[in-house]
Amino acid sequence: MRDTPLPHATRRPLWPTLLCCGALLALFIGAVARISHGFELWTFESLRRAQAQQGLLQASPLAATLSDGSRRALWPHADAPRALLVDFIYTRCPGVCQALGSEYQRMQDELARPHVSGGVRLLSLSFDVAHDDVPALASYAKLHHAAPAQWWIAVPAVDDSQRLLGELGVVAVPDGVGGYVHNGAIHLLDGEGRVRGIFDYDAWPQALAAAQRLAGAAR
Repeated sequence: MRDTPLPHATRRPLWPTLLCCGALLALFIGAVARISHGFELWTFESLRRAQAQQGLLQASPLAATLSDGSRRALWPHADAPRALLVDFIYTRCPGVCQALGSEYQRMQDELARPHVSGGVRLLSLSFDVAHDDVPALASYAKLHHAAPAQWWIAVPAVDDSQRLLGELGVVAVPDGVGGYVHNGAIHLLDGEGRVRGIFDYDAWPQALAAAQRLAGAAR
C-alpha cells in the first residue's frame, strides 16, 4: 500500500516559525546583555556591587536597638554619621561573622587613633531578630571589644530587618543546622542610607579609606 501524499494546501512554510524564534532569541540576548552589563557581570553579588557603585541601592529610614539597650534612629537623622561601614551578622555565627568581627576591631583601632577625623561609624546589624536580644548583642560586643564611640552592635525590628535585607540585596538563609548562610561583605552607606560601595571583608583598609573620603566630602 502506497502512502498518500498530503494535500499541497496543508504544507506550511517553515520560515515564519524560524523568524519568530530568531526574534525571541534576539530579545532574550538583549535582556541578558542589559542585566549583566554587557555580559560582564554574571553573579548576583557582582550585579549588586555594580548597583551600589551607581547609587541604586537605597535603604529606608532605620532605627535599631543597640547592645547597651538604647534605641536610636540610624539614618536619616540629624546626628547620623556621615559614613557608615555596615556588616550583617548573627551573634551565634561561628564563621564569617567572627572574621568580620576581627576586621572591625582593626578598623576600630584605626578610627581611635589620634588626629583621625570623625564622621565614620562602624555598624554591625544582626538579622537574627528572634535570638539576638540585648544580652546577646552585649556578649558579641564584649567578645570583639567593641567601643561604642566607634562601633555599634544593633538589631532592628523584624519587619525593618526583612525590608532592609531586601532593599540591599543581602542574602541570609537558614543553613539547616540552626545557623545561616549569608553575605560576608562590608557595606559603605552615607548618612541618608544610600549604599556607596560594597567590599569584601578582607578589603577593610579600602573600605575604611572610602568611608573617610565620603565623610570628608560630606562636611
